[in-house]
This record gives sequence, structure tokens and C-alpha cells, in this order.
Amino acid sequence: MSQQKLRPLIILFLTVPMFTACSGHFTLSTQTTLKTSKSVFLKPSSQKTVLVETTNTSDNPNVQFSRLSSILEAKGYQVVTDAEEAQFLLQVNVVYCDEQKPGTTADTLVAGGFGGTLGATAGTAAALSGSSFSTIPILGAAGAVGGVGISKITEDTVYVCATDVQVTEKTKEVVEQTITTQTNHGGKSLGLSLLGGLFTGRSREGPSVGQVEQGITETRRGKERLHQVRYVASAQKMWLDLEEATPVLTQRLENGIAGLFSEGSR
Repeated sequence: MSQQKLRPLIILFLTVPMFTACSGHFTLSTQTTLKTSKSVFLKPSSQKTVLVETTNTSDNPNVQFSRLSSILEAKGYQVVTDAEEAQFLLQVNVVYCDEQKPGTTADTLVAGGFGGTLGATAGTAAALSGSSFSTIPILGAAGAVGGVGISKITEDTVYVCATDVQVTEKTKEVVEQTITTQTNHGGKSLGLSLLGGLFTGRSREGPSVGQVEQGITETRRGKERLHQVRYVASAQKMWLDLEEATPVLTQRLENGIAGLFSEGSR
């Protein structure tokens, strides 16, 4: 077969693996997801007042929930600044907001739960490390190498943002509740205890971020009920950067957290 007749076949062998390799990694518009560690149900109340406290202990200071209060007001809630007037105390802390890495995927962050550890073991990281050369069709060595190169260039970038959410609701009856919080050896707090003690007149330490060393179980008794949950939002797009991803993730989290408060709660 002449060289001129072979040329189309050579081009085919070079280009087909390229598109095969980058299939599934080519997202032109931002796609977002939202996951929670568990479901939370607030008791319907005619007192629709809420005090909102947001903190950020992540490395991304640009995550600011500036719309959260207005979203709650649009749902019929009155946002107050006095804990004595609030039926609900909503506390939100950003614990991670950066590019996804092995151990900080949306699934692993959700699995850690409220106050849970950030990061994964070496075994988990290896399992999450991605595909290998064995997934590339054998269409010629040159085509395979070219496919890998194109796949890396066009590969989607994923950013994840994890928040720990704590809602304290006042009750008419006395509630006895057992709460287990997690701490590391350094005792670093998530910062969710700034106003929590105002409901009961005593301070309350929030769970910690980092490697979990021990769990502290506390039995609480009083006229309040505590709910703790982790929300994780992710954004995916080719060539996505943190500056573009941050407002998208923030909006998805704000809408999700505000969804805890039903418009039908009367």
C-alpha cells in the first residue's frame, strides 16, 4: 500500500484515541451538585424568627453568605440580631473550599459528616487517583500518548466547598438529647459556639476540623433541640478556576441551607 493511501489510516489512529481519552472530561458549562450528610427536619413553628451567624475557617476567604439572610426573609422569616428573640439559631461555617483532590472529593467530605475529618487515608487516595493507561483503547502507541495529552489539556476541573451547619431551635417542652462531637489533639474548634451558649446560658464548643482523635459525647437537657449537618457543593467545568467557582458554589450552598426552613412552617 502506498504512503499516500496509508496517510488517512495514520491520521485516524492518531485522532480517534484523542477524542476517546477526553470523552467524559469535556464540560463547557459549569455543572454543580449539592450533597448533605443527612436529612434535617425542623419542627413547624409560628415563631418565624432566625438569627444567622456565618464563619469561614477555610483557606478561601471569598466564600461569604451575603444572600442567606435575604433568602430566608423571602421565605417569610424575620432575621434578628438578638438571640432572645430568635426561635432558630442558624450557624454556618465553611471548612473547605478549593480544588478537589483525593480525600477532598464531595463524597469523602460528606462521608466525614458534621465536624468530620478532612482528607483521606493513603488507601482511599489511591482508590480515588483516577484512570490508568489500561483504560485507553489500543489503537497504536502514538495515538495513546496523544490521547493522554489531549485528555489532560481538556480535563474538567472540579472545585468543592464544604460547610458545617448547626441549627438550634427553641422548644416548649424539655428535650433530652445526646450529642457526639469530634475533636483532634489540638482541639481546634470550628467556631460554631460563639452564640450557641446564649440559648442556654452556657458555652458550647463546636466540633473540630482535622484528624479525628476522639469523640466527646454530651447529654443535653433543656428547652432547645440541636441539629447538625454537613453540606458539600461541587462545581465542574473544563478550565474552571477558583475565582469563577467560588460564587457558584456559594450560591448553591446558600440555597441549600435556606432550604432547611420551609415556607410552610407556620
